[in-house]
Amino acid sequence: MIISLHTFLFIIITTFSIFLSFLNGYSNTYLINSLCFIFIITIGASHGAFDKSKGKKILNHFKIRSTFVFYFLYISTIFTIILSWVYIPHILTFLFLLISVYHFGGEDLEYYLSYKSNFAENILRGIIVLLTPLLIKTELTLYLFDLVGLSFPTSSLEFIQNYYYYLTSLLLCSILYFSYKINYLQMKLLFIAESLMIFLSFIYFSPFVAFTLYFCFLHSPRHYYNSIRDLRKNLDFSSINQINKDIFSLTLATISMFLVSFIFLYYRYPLNESIYIASIIGLASLTFPHIIVEFIDDKIKQGS
Repeated sequence: MIISLHTFLFIIITTFSIFLSFLNGYSNTYLINSLCFIFIITIGASHGAFDKSKGKKILNHFKIRSTFVFYFLYISTIFTIILSWVYIPHILTFLFLLISVYHFGGEDLEYYLSYKSNFAENILRGIIVLLTPLLIKTELTLYLFDLVGLSFPTSSLEFIQNYYYYLTSLLLCSILYFSYKINYLQMKLLFIAESLMIFLSFIYFSPFVAFTLYFCFLHSPRHYYNSIRDLRKNLDFSSINQINKDIFSLTLATISMFLVSFIFLYYRYPLNESIYIASIIGLASLTFPHIIVEFIDDKIKQGS
């Protein structure tokens, strides 16, 4: 059993942020949202650096020599998602939330469980990131999704209000279920503390700020930890060195993409709205190809 520092990092930074909010309040939303935007385009998005290494393995599996095929499909997926946001936002909303919840849950459970979690378990764990803000700050969360064109059905607010206690019970049952499934007492306690800290972050902060804390200081470091652990297990140290180099180049490319989007949006929307749209749509466009690469790589591992 190895307890990684990334969980403590999230707990410490979130606790410190809550403490600062008590001291200084939450008045300067422009500064806070700008800091979140910087964290997302640097720390958050950089965890996709592993996609290049996994893409090469996928090409080798299918006996495709040209890396151009991978880059072309990856970039094409990004632009397809951006176009889908314009023309079929409701379908994109459903798919984006489904694969995001699945991915978040799978990444968490890969760290905590001693066995490979299934689809339902991944959804049950990952839904904490979506359902918590919808229950705690329903109207604001729905507004943020509506702002970026990822609209929920008009009856969503009424549904959440009518089934509030059932949905809250689902979150609590999720924590109890996985607390039972986790083997070691230290990991059980860490899991509970982590889950409670996620709840607290959505209580004290806006959904955008709370998600930034989760995405940048828990999910991204955990993804890096899980991926490096797999490479070390396979004694693939050359890939580890290359990935550390790729993180820098990918971060620069991501920053450029997000900044261009932000500048374009800033001429049409106020500052905060520009940040929300650039962050959410940018992450959505990067999430789809990232999840596809992760899914194919997992299937190859299972088949080998």
